[in-house]
Amino acid sequence: MILSGLILPIICKKYNISCILFSEDFKIVEFTDNLIDFVDDFKTISVNSDIRDFFWEFVGLEEKLKDLNINNKDYLHIPMLSKRDIFYDVNIELCYFETNKIFYIAMFTKQSKLTMDYVQAIQLINQENLHYENQKEDIKNNEMYFNLINQNLISFHINEKGIITEANEACTSFFGLNQNDMIGSHFSKYFFSREVNISSTQVSSILQATNLDGVDIFFHTDIIPMKFTYNNRADNIIICQDITYLKKIQSELEYSADHDSLTGLPNRSMLIRKIDNAISKSKDSEEFFALCFIDLNKFKKVNDEYGHHVGDMLLKHLGEVLSDIIRDDDTLARIGGDEFVILFEHLKSLEYLNLTLKRIEEISKKNPLNYTEDLTIPLSFSLGVSIYPKDGDNIEDLLNYADEKMYEDKKIRV
Repeated sequence: MILSGLILPIICKKYNISCILFSEDFKIVEFTDNLIDFVDDFKTISVNSDIRDFFWEFVGLEEKLKDLNINNKDYLHIPMLSKRDIFYDVNIELCYFETNKIFYIAMFTKQSKLTMDYVQAIQLINQENLHYENQKEDIKNNEMYFNLINQNLISFHINEKGIITEANEACTSFFGLNQNDMIGSHFSKYFFSREVNISSTQVSSILQATNLDGVDIFFHTDIIPMKFTYNNRADNIIICQDITYLKKIQSELEYSADHDSLTGLPNRSMLIRKIDNAISKSKDSEEFFALCFIDLNKFKKVNDEYGHHVGDMLLKHLGEVLSDIIRDDDTLARIGGDEFVILFEHLKSLEYLNLTLKRIEEISKKNPLNYTEDLTIPLSFSLGVSIYPKDGDNIEDLLNYADEKMYEDKKIRV
């Protein structure tokens, strides 16, 4: 099971989010039990079923996911879907596991009653085609009603030049200002914009702002064109919904996809990408790089005699002492079990490599794991080195060569 080995189930439970993991060919791989809230008949969703049957109402899913992959976008946001009288947003993340296969994680987030009121208000405006043909007093009443519904949702108006013409109470309170402070300023003074495209149709975007506590808050925004016929003024209403928790989830997912959960070091997936990048850079320069494959000796014996907790502490200890030796340009990764790999980049000679390998050899004598006052675990490992392009010109050959040299070293040490 893929999800069970990730931080994702913990995140889903923490934030009350449901999720589906599916493959590049749209086959469902796994899903959380609480997905039942979004399914008319739970029997209709199963492993290996087609995710497109679930998202039948979302036209163009294939093209959207392809664009997500090709253009390296962070995620695909599908706002305000509805099933069984439940409004929810969907965020689809692209992720790579150690198999280097492409997977997608679709996360479902229920919307609050406040958001339902917001949807109804938007529907009301859309029904009127966003053209207020009433008198000035009627327009003010409609705006008052709209602001009342959205008293907890930040909203403001901007003209075609991006100048703020109005700001609601939630918006001014967020920045600790009054409306006059904000009116006349460009919205970018308060909000960092990732993308805002204003047209005759509604546009979604992501804005970032810093609150009074100095915390960065992310908003999913809807941009709604409005035309006031009484003064021939065209504004755009920006309505912001706090999605900071989704950004935190995104950050946690990105981190867990590239890092080992025990040591916090880069995992095999990140290492492979870095080696691939190093090969590309070395082809265009006189620099070369090297791989050092490290494997703990008698690690199984440590687990059997002292327990897996001690074994885990030994792995973390090795990661820490190795990290203290290498440069910032180098990469230390745990690729599985008791196996570590160091990628030494930007080498112009063997001097630094040989010096560092000598220091690595010495740490086994100087840095045992002092688990308790009565228990000290010696740090013993074997290592093997491969150099690009002398020992291989591709990732597989370089790793295999270093692995073979490591086992030759292990025969001597163990």
